[in-house]
Amino acid sequence: MALRHQRHEELVANHIDISEQPRLTSKFQMDNQMVHVYTKKIFLLFQKEVDQSHFYVCTKISTSGDSKIYVVERREHGKTFDRVRHITYYTETDFISCSCRTFEFNGYPCRHMISYLRKKQVLLLPDKYILRRWTKNAKLGYPDDLTEGFSTDDSSSTSLMARHGLLSHKASLIVDEAALTDERSTFLIGEFESLHLRVKEISTTGNIGSSRYKSITRPDSVTIQDPSAVRAKGCGKRLKSGKEKSISKQNRQCRICGQHGHDKRTCPQRNEMTNTDVDQRDNVQYDGTQFDRGDDRTFTSHDGTFTSQASSHYDVGNWFF
Repeated sequence: MALRHQRHEELVANHIDISEQPRLTSKFQMDNQMVHVYTKKIFLLFQKEVDQSHFYVCTKISTSGDSKIYVVERREHGKTFDRVRHITYYTETDFISCSCRTFEFNGYPCRHMISYLRKKQVLLLPDKYILRRWTKNAKLGYPDDLTEGFSTDDSSSTSLMARHGLLSHKASLIVDEAALTDERSTFLIGEFESLHLRVKEISTTGNIGSSRYKSITRPDSVTIQDPSAVRAKGCGKRLKSGKEKSISKQNRQCRICGQHGHDKRTCPQRNEMTNTDVDQRDNVQYDGTQFDRGDDRTFTSHDGTFTSQASSHYDVGNWFF
């Protein structure tokens, strides 16, 4: 699937390079030259370097052996910037290189090199600064190289995928040309249908693929699974949600009824016990010295001081509750 997607993107890019042409932002002759040579993506990058090269001034500073060194400065609105680049021209090889290394890394001339070429009145970009891999015809010639020594009867040396790739490339070139007009597209569709019928009539026995693939059988079940996930070393604890924390947290135990899930403030038996205490308080009997509260404790008063005794009466003297 990934390879199919890559090939599809490649076909889309090829179609764009054939059918679309970027808009020129200047009348510089080098722009008009390279718009027909570079792919659209690379030309837009090159065009940006050409536009920026107008702000640079190239000046010769020294000569060392078979090389000449130039300094390239940016001047804009009468202001000179501190950063400078150095262009080295090698007289023996007639080649220039810039200290920014854009050409070495990206494969197209930088703004400093273009500024030097403009100073030398070079209006067209020399072929030695044009890399084949960024041109529209970069693939021309390679299909012929693939077909050298290729035989449709040689099933032992050529795999099924190799033949499929070669045929796909041949077909993509035809499709790109036919998609430009409706007349070509209609003609090619009819030819494809005719070729499809003729190809189906040809026997497929004996030349399906390479002999080394014929002994391979598909297993009944998948035995190779994804590797188990391993926790990264040194990572912290997993963040838990509030719901998960409440579930894992130990339940509260009520001090009144001894059950879990609530405390004494929300205990359902709290109201019942409160009502019972009120009823017992209303049934207190006063005999002058004691109150019967219905429990097993007795409070006796001696000059206002109460002492507890194991009795069911409260000896309070003249105290009233």
